[in-house]
Amino acid sequence: MPAGRVSPAVARFFGVESFDAGTHAHSGNLTAHGLAFVPQADYDPLLWAADINFVRGEDSFVRAQWARKPFVWHIYPQADDVHLPKLDAALAHLSAGLADAPRAALERFWHAWNGAGTPDWADFWQHRAALDANAARWADALAAVGDLTGKLAEYAKSQLK
Repeated sequence: MPAGRVSPAVARFFGVESFDAGTHAHSGNLTAHGLAFVPQADYDPLLWAADINFVRGEDSFVRAQWARKPFVWHIYPQADDVHLPKLDAALAHLSAGLADAPRAALERFWHAWNGAGTPDWADFWQHRAALDANAARWADALAAVGDLTGKLAEYAKSQLK
């Protein structure tokens, strides 16, 4: 994890004094490594290398979806909790292919990671196989949509007929 805003929460989760670049922490089968920020060109390979990604903000949220790995989104908080419907909408789309138990665990963990409780890693990660398969399924569904430029070209051609 890159050192940053969520570092104090990560430190509390692992019961360590701080979580900075170079820190390694363990809890059960979970190992986290504190990383320095990487150049943008190195970000996607970093996402591909992890078993799970914790991302913050919309750009990283998009990149994490393409990585074909389970991820947790730490959404930017907004006044009056107006960010929560966006979080729930993302969860509804991302978890549509999951069975009830892994979907509920995903929702609980994301909400807890965003301040609504304490994240329960064991409850969440017991569904790893389902989360792995779902991440790949979701990336495939996104890829099947096609690219914006191609879709615009198709539309323009259809209007010329």
